[in-house]
Amino acid sequence: MRRHFERVHPECKDKPTDFFRRKYIELRKVQKCISYHSKTVNEKVLMASYLVSYRIAQAGEAQTVAENLIKPCVKDIIECMFDEKAAKVIDTIPLSNDTISRRIGGAENVKATLISRIKPTKFSLQMDE
Repeated sequence: MRRHFERVHPECKDKPTDFFRRKYIELRKVQKCISYHSKTVNEKVLMASYLVSYRIAQAGEAQTVAENLIKPCVKDIIECMFDEKAAKVIDTIPLSNDTISRRIGGAENVKATLISRIKPTKFSLQMDE
């Protein structure tokens, strides 16, 4: 390790240890910021995919409408209103026929699971007049 440090980074050889501690802390902050940003983008992409799937299921449309019509239209709108960089984010939203089918099927499964869990439980409702 020392040999690598002395050969590859000779300019930092005589720096104090506080310098490296500060650099380490700065690097950690940047890494946390990047991971937080990517996590929020991924969560937003997933949420957008679920919302589009929900709207398609509500309307009773064909599942291919998302990939063939909705996604290109949204991309055109974003490109006109904002910029090409923002429009490229639209490409990351999964809206294929298989994805939409899975989302709709998963939603039906959640409903069935919820109903099966509620049926055996005892509960009461209180209504105010």
